[in-house]
Amino acid sequence: MQVCNINIINYTKLRIRHKFNTECSIMQWEVPQECKRYLKHCRSLKKILDDTTSALNEINSTLQLGRDIPEALFNSEAIDRLLHYIERIPTLLIYGQSCHAKALFVNLLLQQSILPLFCSQWRQITFSYGPAKSIHLTLGNEIEIVENLKAHEKPWVTVPVEDLQRGDDENLLDHCPSLEVQLKHPLLKEKLKIMVPPDCPSNQFNELALKCVDILPAIIYAVTEETLSDTNIQEIRKLKDIFPMPFLFVSLSNGVNMEKAISTSLTESEKHLAESCSLQNNETKLQILKDQLVRLGYINSESDSENIDISEGKKAFRLHYSLENILLSDKAVAEEFIMFIKDILKSNILKLAASLSEIHNKCLKKFILCAFDMAREIQITPKRILYARDVELKLYKTLIKITSEQQDEITSIIQRTLQEMKSNVAEVLEGYNSNSECAFSLDNQMGAIIIPDTTQLSPKVATLEIQQLVLKRLSSSIGNQIVQSVGCLQESFTGTLQRCLESLEKNCHDLEGNLSASDAVKQIISATYYIDIKSPTSFSVVHNFMDRLRTLLGTFALPWSSGNHVQCNLQWQLQVVTNMIDSLTAAKLAKTVSTQFQEHINSSHHAFQSAMRNLESQLSGQLVQTEEQRIAIRKKHAPRFARLALESTSLCDLVLWGMPKQIKEIGRGQYGVVSSCEPWANIKPCAFKSVVPPDERHWNDLAMEFYYTRAILEHPRIVKLRGSVIDYTYGGGSSPAVLLIMERMTRDLYCGLRNGLSWIARLRIAIDVVEGIRYLHSQGLVHRDIKLKNVLLDNEDRAKLTDFGFCIPEAMMSGSIVGTPVHMAPELLSGRYDSSVDVYAFGILFWYLCAGQVRLPTHFDQFQNKEQLWNSVRKGIRPECLPQFDRACWNLMEQCWAAEPSDRPLLGYVQPYLESLYKSARNEGKLSPSPKYNRTYCNYSQHCYTNYSYLNVREY
Repeated sequence: MQVCNINIINYTKLRIRHKFNTECSIMQWEVPQECKRYLKHCRSLKKILDDTTSALNEINSTLQLGRDIPEALFNSEAIDRLLHYIERIPTLLIYGQSCHAKALFVNLLLQQSILPLFCSQWRQITFSYGPAKSIHLTLGNEIEIVENLKAHEKPWVTVPVEDLQRGDDENLLDHCPSLEVQLKHPLLKEKLKIMVPPDCPSNQFNELALKCVDILPAIIYAVTEETLSDTNIQEIRKLKDIFPMPFLFVSLSNGVNMEKAISTSLTESEKHLAESCSLQNNETKLQILKDQLVRLGYINSESDSENIDISEGKKAFRLHYSLENILLSDKAVAEEFIMFIKDILKSNILKLAASLSEIHNKCLKKFILCAFDMAREIQITPKRILYARDVELKLYKTLIKITSEQQDEITSIIQRTLQEMKSNVAEVLEGYNSNSECAFSLDNQMGAIIIPDTTQLSPKVATLEIQQLVLKRLSSSIGNQIVQSVGCLQESFTGTLQRCLESLEKNCHDLEGNLSASDAVKQIISATYYIDIKSPTSFSVVHNFMDRLRTLLGTFALPWSSGNHVQCNLQWQLQVVTNMIDSLTAAKLAKTVSTQFQEHINSSHHAFQSAMRNLESQLSGQLVQTEEQRIAIRKKHAPRFARLALESTSLCDLVLWGMPKQIKEIGRGQYGVVSSCEPWANIKPCAFKSVVPPDERHWNDLAMEFYYTRAILEHPRIVKLRGSVIDYTYGGGSSPAVLLIMERMTRDLYCGLRNGLSWIARLRIAIDVVEGIRYLHSQGLVHRDIKLKNVLLDNEDRAKLTDFGFCIPEAMMSGSIVGTPVHMAPELLSGRYDSSVDVYAFGILFWYLCAGQVRLPTHFDQFQNKEQLWNSVRKGIRPECLPQFDRACWNLMEQCWAAEPSDRPLLGYVQPYLESLYKSARNEGKLSPSPKYNRTYCNYSQHCYTNYSYLNVREY
């Protein structure tokens, strides 16, 4: 009986060993497959990165996107760093409590005794794949050291200790040779390497660990003792700082081969007892180590190394959010080791692809913003030029009118000024100075008039200086009062004109050295509002008037200055001022001011016109260049980066969630096949649209659709694109298919109307559609293809918009004719349109909703091709009014499909209008619209139309 039990136990143990060996074999096969898949993804990323670099260099050399472009957009260092990360080789980095622990794990991993046990003072060891087993000493993985090794002298199974151990004269930090071991082992086949760092003192640990940053490490820490020592804990903390990634802790047995130790000396019962004790000891040691790692915060207390949930949801969660440290026993290493390696490789691919996708999305956002700015510049620059001309002309005419029609007002101002000066003669002489040289020097440098001590000067010189002071006082007072009398020269008027001109001139570098339009306007204003009487550079009407007045006064005979022995005291000075004021005539002064004013205004006006012609010539050339660049962005650069973004983002989705599995086809459209699929990315129910772009143009259209659709935030009235995957194997690899994955809806509005919907449900759908269109417009997008089949319904007949193949920002619109003919607004045919085309399309859609059927309007059904339809729509043909239409609904349709876009209502008014109709219908319990006319009701139900034909004009 005892022997029988022992045999059963031994048989069970053999099965366990066989299972372990089988799992190790599976691991040795699956890990290379994961590496192969990883390297394939890396090659795809490298190709995308090369295309990205090429596109960025071309854009940087050909486009002028402004100075506000972030330097990071063209940061070559970031690109080079990303390339370096892509080219890193996956490497198992084996650390441990001792060389013995590391040897145990490597031997377990390779299923052979490749490293000797119970030795130390190792060099660094690297295992790689080779056609035959070999050993070499190298420096820096590049230079092979020619040296006789023990392994070269005879065949070997275990690396000779003499070759493995470093000499006493070898310094780990100073060109210490490393051991390169090549094995023809399946685990290493797909470029996977195993690196075992040397054991070293704690003060050298950091520097040696930093030498391993050029690889993609999967870090394993081998443990043979029950607990980690303080030195081990310090090493792990240093490793965590250098490698911020998850670790795999492996608890290993002590390395004694229990079978050989007990096979000869013990009975079967004793063997069983010894092995049972060994298993119990291993489990106890694992639990003690786990408790310590939990206390240190290296693993979670909830995790169970023996029973880890590896379901699809768990794997996705662990990969998508954060990878955690794992503790395993050597008996359970196979299965979880595969998952650990897979998660490390997936995590790295996701990070690299996400970084690339971020570059692409950043460029696309910048392109769209630049396109908006360019479109705005193209539209607003001619308006700014026209505004500047109109305002300057108004300013010019106003000033000329002042000089010609307000002569009496200027005369009155001068008379008041002269009277005030005569009444306060003493104030005129304020600023009197005794330093004659300083006065004249200051006058020459700054234009100021400071009268010297005239008691030391001749009467003639003193008289001239007093005259200059009086004229200066007069000009200042007259100028200030004229400014106050000219209301059109207020800062709010001229300031806007100045800002407008400066904004036009800021990018015109050829204006340097020439008079600019803004300077010409300043010359006009300087004569009145901006009078600077002390600045010789400012052009002032009154300043010119003073020069002429000085000449005029020079011809006068001044009796008070004829004597040679006049005392130039204060009384004399006051008399000079009084006599001079008496000699001035307000009418003559006003005429002189007006004449000079007109001369200056005319001169400045002609200078402004000349400057504006020069400016307009330069700006017209710039606008042509801007339009060319906008076209290049819209047709070439943006689609190019959208395709790169599609590729990088699709790679992320493929790595994270895998290829969606089709269940059945549920519909076909003009550009793809829609199929239901198994739950993907936790989306249930799920569907995908499969599109095979036949050429570059369709690739670009699909890429832009993907970008705009993916960029739309979550909204209850929009079908959200959940992900995308590119199937490169489709069609034998000659024509890849793009799978756009989204939530599955019940049916489209075409099927809903054909099968019958209540009036209340149809009104609710109309409100939903308006909400969806409004949301798109709030995001700066225009759908451009609102129709029955692009409105999907859920189980409760609530509507969502889909199919954003023609969706685009207004600034990126090319003027191309897109959409479904029946729903296309007439201005779409001219190539100049805006978001109001969606309002027109909704008006047609609302006709179908009110009609409650899907047959073409009779007015449209008579045409055999879209050209006839478009010509009739341009002439004003619209769907007919059916008998069952409510007057309020018909009025809304007519407003929405108005010929002039400006006559169409804003959707912000349409929605509350529909909501009021919906509320009334619910309160009255209506099942159909109220008839507009009191005549026989015409049945337009869908079952009467059996001869429906699918012309290209009839696609819904």
